Amino acid sequence: MIIIAERINGSRKPIKEALKRKDAPFFINEFKALVAAGSDFIDLNASSLPEAELPDLLWLIDLIKDRFEIPLAVDSSNPEVISAGLKRIGRPGQIINSITLTPARHEKILPLAQEYQASVIALLMDENDTPKNIDDRLRAMERLAGIIDRYQISPDRVLVDALVFTLSTDVKNGMYVLETIRELKKSFPQFKTLVGLSNVSYGLPDRKLLNRTFLSMLLPAGLDAALIDPLDRELMATLRASLTLSGQDPSCLEYLQAFRRGELVK
Repeated sequence: MIIIAERINGSRKPIKEALKRKDAPFFINEFKALVAAGSDFIDLNASSLPEAELPDLLWLIDLIKDRFEIPLAVDSSNPEVISAGLKRIGRPGQIINSITLTPARHEKILPLAQEYQASVIALLMDENDTPKNIDDRLRAMERLAGIIDRYQISPDRVLVDALVFTLSTDVKNGMYVLETIRELKKSFPQFKTLVGLSNVSYGLPDRKLLNRTFLSMLLPAGLDAALIDPLDRELMATLRASLTLSGQDPSCLEYLQAFRRGELVK
């Protein structure tokens, strides 16, 4: 299971204010906590202000790239920002967040994935069509597979975002994602699957309960990666338990290690 930490996002008030102050200790402490919590990647989104996005992102990268070995997910809607970020990191094995099926988007981003040997998050949508159900997502996946093949990118470097929408707009949105992941693992097993978990609970009370319950449903269905908050200890405990219960933790080793470290909070 690939854990991509989602906390470093300029849309969050603490991050926006810390970027404005150029608060180096704040970000160093945040990175330390995210690494200690078990993150595999840390998503960097510095888009608090359009004119400040690029300098803020480069400042963040310069601050942490020699202090931490953890790879990053460079998160921007601007291909030029993504390109500059990957160049500044200067190491293969990062993630680009993200592409869509829109040619204007993927035609600029996928060459960067080739150049910098990066993986890429791919959303099953374009500018004209947001999937409403499972069939829409699977049709989009057919298109995506063709695009990835044309660029000769290995499918195992593509994390397919099954598009989690809030239950408050359609109570079936969670089940659409669950069934989509099952079908993707059957028909496109070489691709990885991903969700932005917290979207499911937007606008509803007790969001953390919904998030961790949804995660426990997705893991046995074939989920490979998730954008989550690793500092949510109850969520991480649910993750460890779900991996074990779904047969993805040989000899229950990770579960036992997490127990001994006192991480399985109730």
